[in-house]
Amino acid sequence: MPYFESLFTQQSGMSGGRDTELKLHILVVDDEADIRGYLSDFLAMKGFEVQVAEDGATALDILRRSEIHLALVDLTLPDMSGFNIIKQAKQVVPDLVAVIMSGMPTVSCEALIQHGVDEYITKPFTFEELTYLIDKYEKYIRALRYSERFEERLRVEQEKSSFFFEAGHQLKTPIAVLKEFTHLFREGFGGEMTDKQTQYLEAIDQNIDRLLYLVDNIENLSRVESGSWRIEIKAEEPEEIISHVTTSWRPILQRRDLQLVEEVADNLPEVHADAAAVEQVLFNLFDNASKYGPAGSTITLRCFQSSDSFVCIEVEDQGPGVPEDKRDVIFQPFARLPEHESTSGLGLGLTVALSLMKRMKGDLCLDNSSKPGNRFCLHLQIAQPPS
Repeated sequence: MPYFESLFTQQSGMSGGRDTELKLHILVVDDEADIRGYLSDFLAMKGFEVQVAEDGATALDILRRSEIHLALVDLTLPDMSGFNIIKQAKQVVPDLVAVIMSGMPTVSCEALIQHGVDEYITKPFTFEELTYLIDKYEKYIRALRYSERFEERLRVEQEKSSFFFEAGHQLKTPIAVLKEFTHLFREGFGGEMTDKQTQYLEAIDQNIDRLLYLVDNIENLSRVESGSWRIEIKAEEPEEIISHVTTSWRPILQRRDLQLVEEVADNLPEVHADAAAVEQVLFNLFDNASKYGPAGSTITLRCFQSSDSFVCIEVEDQGPGVPEDKRDVIFQPFARLPEHESTSGLGLGLTVALSLMKRMKGDLCLDNSSKPGNRFCLHLQIAQPPS
């Protein structure tokens, strides 16, 4: 085939470097071995995965067992026409891009449409013409594949969120029953309790609260990821948010032999925030600090205006700290550092906290400039005064 032999040497602008993450798979169907060989070599040089077939039966077999994105099919083959191959191929691979190759200068548009042909190219054609044709459909195929991947990923995420929410919901019922029984025992439901039994009951009660917190975090993660956590941003006073959180946490920290120190600046401006979401973020940070801070240590909460646009709330503990190369890892779902595996938890608290801050157009970061310990910084936008 002289025209293929001469054009095969014309490689100007034909780079083989392509995106290997989604490499296109092309099937060449032609009963002439030379044409199959030249096209296969050229397309492989361009960076595509190529398979060849000499007749319709072989082509359909390849399509059934392999991933093929684009097919170059000769119109006339020994066992069936290219039209029939494409019509059957579309039943196997509906999204297949099918190109007919033929020496006939014209073909009925009705026949092309009837058999599902996407493109028609007349032999002899140059490799430049073929390159233009494939490049055009490559963009379409990539867009289609990426769309399919996105939809599949979205489906998996939705199923995961639904599972977590349902699991959390189902777990809360038996937890509530356990909690109620501990309350009844405290009230003398099972008779008078000894000091030792009271001590055991206190341990049970604390672990029930811990389990409930873990379940809440599972539910919170599913709500944040699915977008069902409704964020209502309005002007809020940071001092009031902080007061709600510290009032709840101070007795808990005292029981854990931890001291809480507050350093809140005067005359702080209002911030754009969802108060409940910020309280959840701080709740998770306090829980994190109380788990890793050693007994007798201090947890410090600071709040100050860090710039013209932001108010910063810091929660600092005196725990072991996080290595610099692991600072991003700890915000990922279920992330647990090897040195912290003995500490209870699922590794969801910081994930939920960061997601909520992003939803409020704020940020959450870890600053380990003061060691030992961790210092988490919340950045909340200042509410602009009405114009």
